Amino acid sequence: RRLRDLWPRRLLVKGVLLPEDALRAQEAGADGVVVSNHGGRQLDCAPAPIETLAAVRQAVGAEMTVIVDSGFRRGSDFVKARALGADAAMSGRATLYGLAAAGAAGAARALEILRGEMERTLGLIGCARMDEVDARYVGRG
Repeated sequence: RRLRDLWPRRLLVKGVLLPEDALRAQEAGADGVVVSNHGGRQLDCAPAPIETLAAVRQAVGAEMTVIVDSGFRRGSDFVKARALGADAAMSGRATLYGLAAAGAAGAARALEILRGEMERTLGLIGCARMDEVDARYVGRG
């Protein structure tokens, strides 16, 4: 709450995995949460964010921004995240692999691959855009 009082801009709380923690962040005035286990580097027994995403979204409702990261390596992962309630999903490693292999061009190519995979996944489920995706497409609707 003190940070919210000091910071006048949008405030996101990263590292949220449980619905009750997301609610605490919301009650403290956060504008959004990042459902994340920090790539599994700190605690190897923490749940994957994709497993808790739907419960976090349900807890905070549609008004709060919910972003997810950790473990997003394929375009279909981003479609699943949207279906489970994420407003956005982040991926670091996929682009870093491209960057390490071929510099800026490699990172750009990694993003092209992810975009192509997302578009292909959307086509396979019969959606033209990400905003058409919901829980029905991951067997949880």
